[in-house]
Amino acid sequence: MKKHEIPTPALVVDYDKLAANIEEMANRARKAGKKLRPHIKTHKTPMIARMQIDAGAVGIACAKLGEAEVMAASGIKDIFIAYPIVGEDKIARLLNLARWAPAVSTSIDTYEACRALNQAATRRGQTLDVIVEVEAGYYRTGVLPGDPLLNFVRMIRQDCPALRYKGLMYMAGGIGAVIDQEEQRQAEVAGSKIAAGAAAFLSKYGIETEVIGGGSTPGARFLEDIDPAITEYRPGCYVFGDVRYADLGAHSREAMSLTVLASVVSVPDVPQPDRFVTDAGSKSLTHMPGITSPGYGALVQYPGLYISSPSEEHGVVRNIPAGTRLPKIGDKVDIWPNYVSDTVNYFDKLWVVQNDEVIAAWDIQARGKNV
Repeated sequence: MKKHEIPTPALVVDYDKLAANIEEMANRARKAGKKLRPHIKTHKTPMIARMQIDAGAVGIACAKLGEAEVMAASGIKDIFIAYPIVGEDKIARLLNLARWAPAVSTSIDTYEACRALNQAATRRGQTLDVIVEVEAGYYRTGVLPGDPLLNFVRMIRQDCPALRYKGLMYMAGGIGAVIDQEEQRQAEVAGSKIAAGAAAFLSKYGIETEVIGGGSTPGARFLEDIDPAITEYRPGCYVFGDVRYADLGAHSREAMSLTVLASVVSVPDVPQPDRFVTDAGSKSLTHMPGITSPGYGALVQYPGLYISSPSEEHGVVRNIPAGTRLPKIGDKVDIWPNYVSDTVNYFDKLWVVQNDEVIAAWDIQARGKNV
């Protein structure tokens, strides 16, 4: 089967580019002396997670329990859930997961969540590794460093015997919105130093930290500059890439391994058409804008053209320069999505191609696992 025979809209992955992206990030981590724990919330696909582990990743990170359950069922053993687990139903699922996946840990940042998790684990006779999120400039979730963090970790160690303090996680602030490369580097380094300093502060009080993890795809360029105390790095989007991260300089467009394959379904029958329409609208792309790029997805075969106004099932290409040779009805076009994590979650399957030949169709098994 050839690529142009795939029913559209569809997600298409260039296998060679995917493998190269995975190997490149693994090499970056090795060179910087960091363990790689990729975040799978972008690809949600066990086959890709196994490729990452085969390339040297120590395990994976997930955002949601549903993702973790899918990955554990596929045989992945070392799973960190980088998200607060709140509510009796989710706590029960987490503890069930920990029974059959031997190395499960979760992030935590509130007293209420700690106490609830400890009580449930105690009733079941289980212990669970927890990683405390420390606020490092992102201002989303996390415990403030210094005394607030010290008091929080002391509470875990003294009052929550079913929980084992394993380490810290952090998210550097500003890294995903700053265009200037030096400002990006400074933000990534600053976040790592906050987390490393927090661990050093705990050490003064006899509390040792086994793991300090953070990271992102844009920040991965600065892996060798971050604090030496950081043990793990946690990028995600690098396997595919997208327009937003290309805008930030995280990778080139040519290295992006995933495109949305779409068919042209309408071209106005006028002497000089001012638009054409594809079958990839907002339910195939995203309403997330680019950083510096206009529109909602860039057309690979038409440099400078983009999806300017997506409705649910229509992707309209406008702002076409005079003299542009437009596609015909039924032609296929490739679209680089603005934000690949949203895009992947809209589809059930990845069509994997090599030299335009379809070599596999991988189910996105954790697609829609948002609970």
